[in-house]
Amino acid sequence: MCNKINWDIIIDMLQQIVETLERIQWAFTPVATPDFFENSIEGLEKLDAISMKLLAIGEILKKIDQKTNKSLFSQYSGIDWTGFIGLRDVIAHGYYNIDPVRIFDICSKETEPLELVIKKIINDLKSETENRLK
Repeated sequence: MCNKINWDIIIDMLQQIVETLERIQWAFTPVATPDFFENSIEGLEKLDAISMKLLAIGEILKKIDQKTNKSLFSQYSGIDWTGFIGLRDVIAHGYYNIDPVRIFDICSKETEPLELVIKKIINDLKSETENRLK
């Protein structure tokens, strides 16, 4: 990997994503159906909170992708990296058109696999850093 990239900063950014994903999963716990997001003030608050956290994740992923010249995420298949990065734009520019069903699907099907892959990337980068120091 390129020596000009500050991998410690990338690892810190990835750890922020893991923490944010854990907070999303905690916030999503009471949500049984997409309707929950629309049928109560609590549901709307959950939708708002989760959406903002997904926006933050997309922003961090976008920055990492730029800092690594799009070389990092391409090494890890099984995640829709472009979709997560693009979700940031969808939420930021179409906030009042957020689809509760899509947010429900992301939370119930995509956040856990993303967290596992991000943790793998962190471990891989830490191992590479240790190997470079030897």
